[in-house]
Amino acid sequence: MPCVGCYKSVFTDVGERCAKCGWPVCSGNCPGLKDPKHHKLECDILGLRPDCVLDNMADYYRHDALLALRCLLLQKADAAKWQQLLEMQSHMECRIPGTQAFDEADEFIVEYLIKNFLSKLDSGMKKDIPDISANLIHRICGIIDTNAIEIRLVDGVELQALYTKTCILEHSCLPNTKFNFDLSTKTKDDLYKISVKIVTPITKHEHISTMYSHALWGTQARRQHLKDTKHFSCKCCRCSDPTELGTYLSAMKCLGDENKPCEGIHLPEDPLDDETEWACSNCDVKISNSQVCCVISQMQDEVDNVLMMGGDITVLENALCRLSTFLHQNHYHLYSIKHSLVQLYGRQLAYASQEYLEKKIKMCNDLIDITNTLDPGNARLSLYNSVLHHELHLTLVMMSKKANIDGSIKNVDTITTVLREAKKALNISLECLKDDTEEASGKKLYEVIEQSNKEFERYCKEKNVIL
Repeated sequence: MPCVGCYKSVFTDVGERCAKCGWPVCSGNCPGLKDPKHHKLECDILGLRPDCVLDNMADYYRHDALLALRCLLLQKADAAKWQQLLEMQSHMECRIPGTQAFDEADEFIVEYLIKNFLSKLDSGMKKDIPDISANLIHRICGIIDTNAIEIRLVDGVELQALYTKTCILEHSCLPNTKFNFDLSTKTKDDLYKISVKIVTPITKHEHISTMYSHALWGTQARRQHLKDTKHFSCKCCRCSDPTELGTYLSAMKCLGDENKPCEGIHLPEDPLDDETEWACSNCDVKISNSQVCCVISQMQDEVDNVLMMGGDITVLENALCRLSTFLHQNHYHLYSIKHSLVQLYGRQLAYASQEYLEKKIKMCNDLIDITNTLDPGNARLSLYNSVLHHELHLTLVMMSKKANIDGSIKNVDTITTVLREAKKALNISLECLKDDTEEASGKKLYEVIEQSNKEFERYCKEKNVIL
């Protein structure tokens, strides 16, 4: 949970609290507690609920509701920003009572704020926040859901922020930009500085785009997510292509009919049509989109359960084998399992044989090809790509060491070639992370790879290998 004054990570069960409102803070002396751009304006309002708790902290101290409250306080605190906020898209026409978006906002933010704080405002406080109607809070929730950008701090804290200019970028499932945050520098408004970086060449008349969904979801999952959260139907080049740029990330195997098996693959005839049929590339069998969605949803549950079990290679391999009966080898469910397996192969003696190392190298290269096709500029999958190249590096080095021990590779030039490939993979792994070291996961991964780099240089020096 972030400190309400400076956003540093707070260990809520043992940490300090704000003396006036009781919300968790990094320190009672945090400068942000008295700063009107951070906690000062909201503190008196939050103090209207005097109780403090140690259980169910995330539900009791709701930071998603705190963002909505801070938006409400702009009414008097900063009229210009308040006007900019109201000009943002809220999609209220899609957030009517009975919809998931409305009901969740109503329960977790609107009612939370009104019941615990806003209903207790005295006449003096109401001057600072004149409109506290449920309708306005719902509108603010819509603005946040539609426009907020997630910021991951180095200590693992995740924040949501509203930026008036970057929020207008259009979406593409093959984006040509990415957002970068300079967490060490703040703007004149004391906000984390954001920049939009071009990651692939943009030609004349081409639109500048970012991505508001997950690059490793299939077309049906991405488009449904965008409909549910951003309220539009994506028709980008990737969504329009049944093969998803030749990756076959959503493709399913055809099982034929009761009379004859088939080795073809099922692809949607029109991926932009929710009612499309999926046709086989080799026979006349067709299946409905609803059938595909049902099967994929069930498989998603199985994949989630398998991944939650941690690093059990046997469980992962069994799931991979079972799902491979129905899915194309590049399907995104199988990608998830393989990405976990490549981080496990070679780390246990039973899975460090030449056969497993060669299997891991092929798996890494296959996943790298998919990743580079879906995200050529590392806009969304930089960490995935970095992990794959790092694992490829480690495996090539391991094969080189084994060859030196057992003499399986006697040609020095061949070993040097393998080590050059390992060096190349390591360099790419580091390059993938050049924009991600401000975030906790990127920084941690970069440190791990830097250590591998030092060990690799030491190994090459010991073996008198010049690359």
